[in-house]
Amino acid sequence: MGFDPDTLFFAAGISAVALALTMLGVWFQNRLDRFLIGWMLGMALLGSGVVIYSSFPPASKMIVALAFTLEIVGFVAVYVAARLFTGSPVRWGAVLLLGIAVTLPVTLPIAVGFDGLGIAIYNALAATFLVMCGLEYWRAREEAPLSITGVTGLYMLAAISFLACSVMLFYDGRWVLAGRPDNWAENFNAIMSIAGITGIGALSLGLNQSRAARRHRLEARTDSLTGLLNRRALFDSFAADKLCSGDTVIVFDLDRFKSINDQYGHQAGDQTLRRFAELLGQNARSVDVAARLGGEEFVLVMRKAPIALATATAEQIRTAFAATALTIGDHAVRVTASAGIAFATTFDDDFEHVLHRADTALYRAKNNGRDRVFTELQVVA
Repeated sequence: MGFDPDTLFFAAGISAVALALTMLGVWFQNRLDRFLIGWMLGMALLGSGVVIYSSFPPASKMIVALAFTLEIVGFVAVYVAARLFTGSPVRWGAVLLLGIAVTLPVTLPIAVGFDGLGIAIYNALAATFLVMCGLEYWRAREEAPLSITGVTGLYMLAAISFLACSVMLFYDGRWVLAGRPDNWAENFNAIMSIAGITGIGALSLGLNQSRAARRHRLEARTDSLTGLLNRRALFDSFAADKLCSGDTVIVFDLDRFKSINDQYGHQAGDQTLRRFAELLGQNARSVDVAARLGGEEFVLVMRKAPIALATATAEQIRTAFAATALTIGDHAVRVTASAGIAFATTFDDDFEHVLHRADTALYRAKNNGRDRVFTELQVVA
């Protein structure tokens, strides 16, 4: 039994609906990925429209108008999903206006009997949306060059197939159709619809899984409260990338932090920790590594930092933090921090060893009045 265009389009519609259900299932497991909802909605609308158009007699103009309305709105949803995937801004009011603007030139001609004109316009608009989707993904190609190149290529091929259908209808000047269009462009479009849905769907799911895996790895390395690296990530970083001569380790500890929690509650304590983490990040260079060791203890590792620069940076952070008045309820609370600094040498690249020396300098700073910076080079009588 041969496959006519109607059969191919029906198969494409069923594939789109099945993919929509798959995307919905994946979204339930990764609800941060909003683009999956857009993709699911787009595929459901496209698939439903194609199935309706392939199943009902083409003489039923209102049915045909409904089918192509669902499909063009589906393309709008797919384009919105592409923008959500790449992080481009989405203005929902503009999306609504866009949906209306592209639906009317397709639906109205079909509804009044000029189905050939309406379908030709639909194909041209579909090609435009597919090109826009491809370009949107191409902007994010650095994330996964091979997969996104594949997605972009499939979008462009699908766009060519829709454009070919539009050109054939305009070329023939068949504004009123006696039946469904049947030519080489329609066959090409049917095949590309199946291939595009299958290929783009598979690659999109793969991209989503890769993104989710990267997010989980990042979450495992990040302190959830401050956004800095956590203790495990800090030690893992320097297990592989040893310290070099000229590197500096600075350990900070917030003074009398327990009293903040006891007097104002843990929410105030969390606010204090986040503020110090902000100052740490603002004063760290791009080559430096900032982390929260745990509790109220933080670390800044400065690569190739002279003693004067490391000391000045620690003092700048300490001074800025002491000058910060944290608003906690009706109270303006000031908290201070102490710091200890140790320097890596040619004969000492073990991070844990240098960290221990910085910690020793920190405790000397705490024992000598707090709210101060001590280096391991300082001697206290």
